Amino acid sequence: MKAKRLVLAGIGLAVLLGGAAVVLDQMTTDPPPASKAAPLAGRGPQTAGASAGPGAAGAPGSGDGTAASPEESAGSPASAPAGREVLPPSVPPSGLPVPSPPAALISAPLPAPASAQGKVVDGYPADVLPFPDGTVFVTTSVSPADGTLQVAADAIVGLSQDSVAGHFQQVLGSRGFWSEPVPAAEGQRALRFGRGTDSVTLTASTTGTGGTRFMLLGNLHVAAGG
Repeated sequence: MKAKRLVLAGIGLAVLLGGAAVVLDQMTTDPPPASKAAPLAGRGPQTAGASAGPGAAGAPGSGDGTAASPEESAGSPASAPAGREVLPPSVPPSGLPVPSPPAALISAPLPAPASAQGKVVDGYPADVLPFPDGTVFVTTSVSPADGTLQVAADAIVGLSQDSVAGHFQQVLGSRGFWSEPVPAAEGQRALRFGRGTDSVTLTASTTGTGGTRFMLLGNLHVAAGG
């Protein structure tokens, strides 16, 4: 009888242990509650966006639902394409009137080519390029070409270099010429005169007697700007 009770007790203990093993096996195979909620956690941003209402929607044209910054919405330079610079509108110049060319100092017909020794050659424009008083001429010449008259003179006068230069500065300055010094050999003085397209060059040197030997080379145009 006692042995029968022990057998029944062993069988009952075995049943209890088997039931406990089944329960433990189910607990290890079933997914935990947290894993079932994982898919809902992945939808968090969409749920938050929907719960925030229409005001939380992204700015027009933004595909990620992110609101545009104040600088971008205000059209600041930050929204301009990289590498491009916005320049201010150009202002057209007021534009001063172009001065009219000076009137021609000589007129057609031009003289024929010629030269003379010891005097002023025929056709030389003495009213435009007058010589100082007391000038002794070595040679003078005129040469026309394409509406331009080239004149040349080699002469001596009993004046200083400064006096000769002052004479032509006064004469040509009254006719609208400007003047500037140009390089010259040692002991000499040179000036260049200009007026529109007309030009005259003066070179002067001191003679052994204290006078001045000077040479003129001029280019005068029949029509201004010609």
